[in-house]
Amino acid sequence: LYLTNNKPNIMNTSTFTLQSKWVILIPLVVLLSTCLIGRVSALPASFPSIDRRIEIVVTGIVVDQKTSSPIPGVTIKIKNTETVTVTDNDGRYRITVPNEQSVLVFNYIGYDAQEKQIGQQKVINIALTSSQSDLEEVVVVGYGTQKKADVTGSVVRANLDDFRNSPTTNIANLLQGTVPGLNIGQVSRAGATPSIGIRGQNTLGGNQNVLIILDGVQYNGSLTSINPDDIASIDVLKDASATAVYGAQAANGVLLITSRKGANGKTRIDFSTQYAIQSPNVDLKPMGREEYLNNIRYLFYDQAFLAPNYTEPNPAFDLASKVDPSMRDAQGNLLPHDFSWFDEATRRGSVSDNQLSVSGGTDKISYLLSGNLTRNAGFINNDLFKRKGIRANIETKATSWLTIGLQSFGSFVNESGVEPSFGTINSMSPIILPYDQNGNLKINPYNTNVTNPLLSYQADDFDVKNYFFANVYADVKLPLKGLTYKINYGNNYRVELKNISNQYDANLTGEASKENTIYYDYTIDNLLTYTKILGKHNFTGTLLYGAIERENSYTRAYANGFSRITLGYNNLQQGVNRFAISNAYRESLNYQMFRVNYNFDSKYLFTGT
Repeated sequence: LYLTNNKPNIMNTSTFTLQSKWVILIPLVVLLSTCLIGRVSALPASFPSIDRRIEIVVTGIVVDQKTSSPIPGVTIKIKNTETVTVTDNDGRYRITVPNEQSVLVFNYIGYDAQEKQIGQQKVINIALTSSQSDLEEVVVVGYGTQKKADVTGSVVRANLDDFRNSPTTNIANLLQGTVPGLNIGQVSRAGATPSIGIRGQNTLGGNQNVLIILDGVQYNGSLTSINPDDIASIDVLKDASATAVYGAQAANGVLLITSRKGANGKTRIDFSTQYAIQSPNVDLKPMGREEYLNNIRYLFYDQAFLAPNYTEPNPAFDLASKVDPSMRDAQGNLLPHDFSWFDEATRRGSVSDNQLSVSGGTDKISYLLSGNLTRNAGFINNDLFKRKGIRANIETKATSWLTIGLQSFGSFVNESGVEPSFGTINSMSPIILPYDQNGNLKINPYNTNVTNPLLSYQADDFDVKNYFFANVYADVKLPLKGLTYKINYGNNYRVELKNISNQYDANLTGEASKENTIYYDYTIDNLLTYTKILGKHNFTGTLLYGAIERENSYTRAYANGFSRITLGYNNLQQGVNRFAISNAYRESLNYQMFRVNYNFDSKYLFTGT
C-alpha cells in the first residue's frame, strides 16, 4: 500500500490533501492493523513538505568599462552570504545562486563596486568603472611621487587604515592581506620580523630580501625598530621598474615607507594606550599521562589487547616494561607523575602599547614629535620584546624657494632572555619531572644526552639593539620654471650588544660570551627634476646621482670551563678556555639614474628609465 500523486495544499505547504479513495482505504487499514497487532497506530497529521527549490546557475564576463578588456580576479559574492567566486583570466565567471531574489556584488581593487539582482537573467555581463578617487591618489615611486592614474609600473599602496588599531609590534604584520602578491610569513618570537616576499621566490641561493626605503633612504636595519604608529604610508614596487630605478638590489621588490609629518593648524596632542592578550589559535598542548599511556598501548596493540578483535584489554599486559626506564621506579613500577611541561613553559601572551605624539604647523613650519613604549610577552616563558622609541620630523620653508627638513628617530629594542625550545617541550613525557627531590632542575631527565629544556631559564642573557636614523634634506626651486633640486643626506647607525652566560653550556662546563656589533652607513642623493606642460602633453624628467658607504665591525669574546660562573660574561677570564674573534667590512657604491615620464591627455602614458 503506498500513496501517489499527492499535491501540496496551497494554504499550508506542510500538509497534503488526500484523494477520496484514500478516505475509504485508511479506516480499513486502521481496522486491519488493530486486528493484527491489537493496537492502533496513529497516522501522522501531515506529511513532510517537499523542497522544490531549484538553484540557478549564473554566468557572465566582467570587463573594464573604458577599454572593454576582461578583468581577471574580480570577486563576485552573493550578498549577505559567504558564497564567493572570482573571474578567470578571460574575465569569465560562474556562480550558483539560490533564487531570483539573490543579489550579486562585484568588487575589484581600483574599481567601483557594483550590485546586480538576478531576476530571470541567466547571463549577467558587467562593466566596472574605475574609481576616480583611487586614480587621483598620489603614490610614492622611486625618487618621486605620481598620481596613481599616471603610473605605468606595478605600484600598490597598502591599506593600513583598517589595521592601525590592531595590536602589533612590527609594521610587516600590518601588510598581511593588504597587497596582492605580497607574502608575509609567520614568526615564532615576540616582536620578530616575518619573512617578506613579493611575487614569489626570485632566486634559489641568492639574496631574497626586499629592499626597504625609509623616507627616501635605503634602510638596512630591522623592521622591529620602526614604530608602526609613526608610519603614514607603505607603497610596494613589484615589477621590473623597481630594478630599473634601484638596480639589482631591488630584484626582490621594494617597500617604500613614508613616516608621518605635522599638518597646518593648532598643536595637537595624541595619546593612545592598548592592551591585548595572545594565545595560539590551535591547541598545541601535548598528551597528558593517560593519553600518553594509551598511546603506548596502541603501539603494542597486539599485546595490550586480546585477539582476534583486539578491543578487549589484556590483563596480563605489562605496560611498565614498554616505557623508557627513566619512567619506572626502583621496583620497576610506573612513576605516578602527571606533569605538564607545556604549562610549565608557557603563559598567556600579551601586548602592551603606549603612544604619545605632538604635531602641528603653520605655513612656514610643520613638526611631529612622538614617543612610544611597547612590550610584547610571547606565550612561551622568557620570550619578551620591549621597545622604546622617539621621533622628530620637522620641515620648514626657509624662503619661497628653499625648504629644509629633518626626519629622525631613535629606537631601543630589548630582547633579553632565552626561552625553552617549544619542540623539545612537546616531546617530553608527562611521567617525568623536570626537578629532583631537592627542587633542582634535572640536567638529563631521560638519563640520556637529551637535556632538560627548562635549563634555558638559568641563562643570564642581555640582548639589546639601539637604532639611530636621521635624514636631512633640502628642496630648492631653481630659477627655471618647473626645475627643482633636492638633496638627501641619510644616516643609519646601529649598536648591537649580545651577552650571555649559562652554567650548563659547553658540555655542562659553563660558557659565557660578549658580542658587539657596530654598523653605520650614509647616503647622499642629488635629485634634479624638471616638469613641463604643453597643452595636453605632460613631460617629467628625473636625473639622479647618489652614493652610499657602509661599514660594519663585529667582535666576540667567549670562554668556557668555569669552576664558578657567578659573574658570568662580566668575568670571562675565569674560564679555562678563552677565545676572541673579530671581523669587519666596508663597502661603497655610487649610482646614476635618468627617468622620463610622458603623459598625453591622461590617456597615453610612457615611462623610460
